[in-house]
Amino acid sequence: MKDKEKRQTFIWHALPLVGLVLWGALCLTNNLWYDEAYSASMVSQSWGRLLYITATDDHSPFYYVLLKLFYHLCGGGTHFWGLKLMSLLFMMGYLLLGKYYVKKLFGQQISVYFMLFSILMPIMSVQAGNVRMYAVALFFLTLAGLSAYDIYLEASSHKWVVFCVASICTVYCHTFAMIQTFFLYVLFLGVLICKKQKEKLKPFFLCGVTVSVAFLPWLAVTCRQMILRMRYDTGSASEMADFYSLMDYCKEWFSAVETPIGPVVLLGMGLCLVLGYCAVDWMRAHHNYAPAVGVGALALTALAGGLISAYLNNCFMGRYAFPGFGFLMLFYAVGFSRIGSRKVKGCILGVAAFCFVLQYRSELALEYDKGLETYEEFFEEQVTDRDVMIGPYTHTIFLNVYHPDLQYYIYGYKLYSLPFSNTDAFTDYSQLEGVEGNIWYITFEGDTPENLEEYYDYEEVLSFPYMYYDFVIFRLTKREEG
Repeated sequence: MKDKEKRQTFIWHALPLVGLVLWGALCLTNNLWYDEAYSASMVSQSWGRLLYITATDDHSPFYYVLLKLFYHLCGGGTHFWGLKLMSLLFMMGYLLLGKYYVKKLFGQQISVYFMLFSILMPIMSVQAGNVRMYAVALFFLTLAGLSAYDIYLEASSHKWVVFCVASICTVYCHTFAMIQTFFLYVLFLGVLICKKQKEKLKPFFLCGVTVSVAFLPWLAVTCRQMILRMRYDTGSASEMADFYSLMDYCKEWFSAVETPIGPVVLLGMGLCLVLGYCAVDWMRAHHNYAPAVGVGALALTALAGGLISAYLNNCFMGRYAFPGFGFLMLFYAVGFSRIGSRKVKGCILGVAAFCFVLQYRSELALEYDKGLETYEEFFEEQVTDRDVMIGPYTHTIFLNVYHPDLQYYIYGYKLYSLPFSNTDAFTDYSQLEGVEGNIWYITFEGDTPENLEEYYDYEEVLSFPYMYYDFVIFRLTKREEG
């Protein structure tokens, strides 16, 4: 028994280091996809411009403020490893919550399983180095959920403070993190009432009011954003979510929506069902339904997002539920601890490891893609600061973050909330009359600059794959009159 305990303690100490190595390998490159490039552009804005853009976009400035501070702390520039590092730090904070806080509340064995399944869960690797707000939201919502259970067991003033502060940070991370926090509060209130812990209702409502007042300055902005999107986002309104959208959610929850791997998705869904059944059995045996509260908040958020997308506006993506995946990992952990057979445990871990390896290989291939290197070599050899680059829409020109001194144009309309400061709308050919260097056109493979062929001839000069995209660059030359 002592050998078993020593082995478990060794694994308990080692797992955060394993997470650091595996996730850290995804944070050492300079590759960014579109949403990450958006974040990189945001941190290059002035503080006033940053607040303005977030007030007209979908999320609060909280994450971008943290990211901007961290970006400048890491030296700024066009080396964006620092941006990925911030997500990694919050993911490591999440793992440490699993190491210490889950151990305090549920024991060391469940703490080990919590960290183990967190590392093996494919979506964790996807988000660990993603330059977005999801890792930050995962940390704060997990902290809020664990502190809620800690308060349920034995309340104290400092626990209420932690619960309240974590909640404020969570609601400011992301709109659906706010919704998930709301459901957590509703379920927590139901538990306090059902268990007749009336002495905790007053501090609970005090926390709720504090969080509401703290979020009040951004609540009007959030409502306005939702109303505008429902009113003017005709693309999302015309294509409502359906059964296939549910499969897209599952792809992202158990694999990755941009690069899903079929066996990983199906096996991940199977693991969720098996461990979920075992978790229910654990809760019935221990008369402890705390894991169900967290998973309930996650499930209600996914249900609310799916219903909104099916009937009002197709605005929900699988990753929006990610902040609550710490609750799902706790569900997995207690379920796995309920299994007595070593062979069954070995099979489950084997399946989880198989899914992880397949997805992790895919993520490594993306992060260490050589497309950016090809693009940079092209710039070094052929592009000067007198040139301009044109793209048909924003997703074709996001590589502009690597060359902030070069002039870029979007053909046609440019969103007022677009943060790319070196990019303007191209609406008139006279904008190109003063160009002393070359005019380039960057788009996706299969597209051509046919919208410019009335005045310009074009020739393909470069074709290269980069992460989720296949790019092609053309050189434009003005047609001779007559």
